[in-house]
Parts: sequence; structure tokens; C-alpha cells
Amino acid sequence: MFKSLSRCFGTTSQLLKQSGASKVEKHLDYLKHYYNPELLESIKLTESVVDPKDYLNLQLQGREGKSKVAPKSKFDYSTTDPEWNEPILYPNQGLGRTPYPPIPQVHSPDRGDLRIRFSNAPRAPNDSPQSSTAVKNTSQIARELSQLTGLDERYIRNLYIRPLVMKRVSLKTAKGNIANFFVMSVAGDKNGMLGIGIGKSRDGIRTAATKAHWNAVKNLTPIKRYDNRTILGSFEVKYHATKLKFKSAPIGFGLRCNRNIFEICQAAGIKDLRGKVHKSRNPVLVAQGFFKALTQQKSIEELALNRGKKVVELRKVYYSN
Repeated sequence: MFKSLSRCFGTTSQLLKQSGASKVEKHLDYLKHYYNPELLESIKLTESVVDPKDYLNLQLQGREGKSKVAPKSKFDYSTTDPEWNEPILYPNQGLGRTPYPPIPQVHSPDRGDLRIRFSNAPRAPNDSPQSSTAVKNTSQIARELSQLTGLDERYIRNLYIRPLVMKRVSLKTAKGNIANFFVMSVAGDKNGMLGIGIGKSRDGIRTAATKAHWNAVKNLTPIKRYDNRTILGSFEVKYHATKLKFKSAPIGFGLRCNRNIFEICQAAGIKDLRGKVHKSRNPVLVAQGFFKALTQQKSIEELALNRGKKVVELRKVYYSN
């Protein structure tokens, strides 16, 4: 019985060896159709180095399998190969013409002395080292604005800055839509100084906001307030398609008005106000119209002179010994 079993195992092992040899021969016959004898010998040497156990483990792991042998590149990237780097000849080009200048047919390394050093490159007299469209931080904006306007740098840093309008607009052209960004900001010290600025940029919303901040600080204008808390009397203004009606309010009344006008009053230091916006409620028109109305207010001295009264009578504040 043992002899019969040994014969069976022997025949099966011989069959496995024959089947493995036949697979190898079929594989080599298949590769002969695509590779010349020299490449075929190199493929045999490469496959003989690979351990069958490692190859089996890679097959079992599937896509998650990782080879232990890392690829090595011995190519010298500092040289140019004329066979591969030659420009492409397109069918509609004339004879002997290429889209690029011809590459010299020489294996030579690239020249290391031909480098552009932008830090040492000559600049125009009015050209600054930093790009004009770069986003600047608050301290840098305050420093440059103090040099431009003469205001204190610390005063500019402590200003109340709020964006009123931030939107993306598109310019329709024949070549397509060109995106642009629009920002309107308000600046004030909460003590009677107010400014509104507009910034536009194609580089991004942050660049547009920086420009709006810059213009708002440059446009700072003193406005007149009654008792440092509300407007002088009342006014009714028509600015383009917007109508504004506002009145002064008593102490503790608060700001009961449009949301954009609320931010403007916060920046200007107005604490009590009431009014409405009629017709168009475009935030840009509302903000510009209210800013124009505040700057065109008459002072309490001018009102007293026009009415033929004293300033004390308009203030309704009397002082006694």
C-alpha cells in the first residue's frame, strides 16, 4: 500500500513539474513576439532574482501590496538627449521649420552660470520690491497710511473698520466672463470721524478688502453730532434711486435703522437715531447717501444764526452759578 502511495505522489510531482515547465515555455514563447533575444535574456535574469515567496505575497495582498525593492533612476537630468528633446514637427509647418529653435545635437550639461537672480535685477525707480496686489497686514497698512495722511499709526490701528458690501461681479466680454471682486468698507473712530472706501480687484476678495480699508481711512471726514450722540435735527435726502428720512432721537433710544446705516453710526459714534429707507434699498446707494447727508449737515452755530436765536436756546442746556 505504501508503495502505491509513493508511486501516486511521485507521478503528481512529475506532472506539476511538467506543467510548470510548460507554463514557463509558453511565457517565453509569448515574450519572443515582442522582445529581441538580448532583452529576453535580461528579463530572465531579472525574474530569477525575484523570490517566489515575495511575489506570491504581493499577489495575495493585491493593490495594498508594496515591493521591498525601490526603483532606482541612474538617468542624468543635467544633460539633454537630442533624440527625445527635439521639438515636434507639426503637419501644417513648412519644411525645415520648427516651433522652437533647434537643440544642439551634443550631450552637454546645462550651464550653471546662466541664472536669473531677481533680487539683484534692476528695478524701475517707482517700482516697489513687493507687488502692489499683495495682501498686506494691518500694521503695514497703518504704517503706510500714517506716512500718507499724517495721522498717528496707533490711531489708525484703533479705528473701527467694517465691510458693508462684499460681492463678486463679472465683466461680460467676447472672450468670456472676467471675474472681479467689489468691497465697500466703513472706517471711524467712534468720536465724530467717518470715512467710506471702495476697493476692486481681480486678484481676490482679500486684496479688494485691503484697498477698501485703505480708501476708507484716506476719506476720513469729521461729522457734526448733537450732544455727541445723535444728528442735528432731521434730514430728508434723495440719492439716486434711494430716499432717506432720519430724525434725531432722545437719550437711550438706540439705533433703529437700516443695518448698513447701523454700522456707519457705530463707526461715527452716533448712539441714538431713527429713520427709514424708501424706494431702492441698494446697500451701496444707502451707505453713500447717508454718508453724504451726514457730511452736509449744518452746525448748530449755523442753525442758530439762520433762525435768529442763540446757541444756548438750540442746545436747550442752561448753566447757572
